[in-house]
Amino acid sequence: MLNKDIIQGLFFGLNSGVITTVGLISGLMQTKITRIILIVSVISLAISDSASESYGLYLSKKAEHIDDISSGPLYSMISLAITKFVIVVSFLIPLLFTKSLSVFKNMSWVIGWGLFLFVILDYQLSQMRNESFFNYFIPHIFVIGLVVILTKYFGRMIEKYR
Repeated sequence: MLNKDIIQGLFFGLNSGVITTVGLISGLMQTKITRIILIVSVISLAISDSASESYGLYLSKKAEHIDDISSGPLYSMISLAITKFVIVVSFLIPLLFTKSLSVFKNMSWVIGWGLFLFVILDYQLSQMRNESFFNYFIPHIFVIGLVVILTKYFGRMIEKYR
């Protein structure tokens, strides 16, 4: 069994990586975007968000338990950074096989991949907690739906006034 601090980073990184990347791609796809802009945007998100959130979690854990001198916060930080980076970059997998942005434009890959990753996350958490899978998966569907709707609207609004 993995250390609880590592598990915290893995779950946080997977959840956050999916939601932020789906939002970014959903908004970008409403504009006139090129393949290179998509790649640079996603890799920039992977680097900056991984660093920001992992160090933020480290500081939060240090502030929450001021007497804790364990390596737990460091383990959480490292597992979050690696997980978040890998998850965000994984959304670029279709570009290994095609130069077309159509699977991004129609959001089939983005939403499908995100939901697949949530199934893994939610199944693991429901098994760990001995709770229903749907207690976690249904809210994830609502969150993804809300993020897609809002970022698509924002992207279209910006493109309209560009």
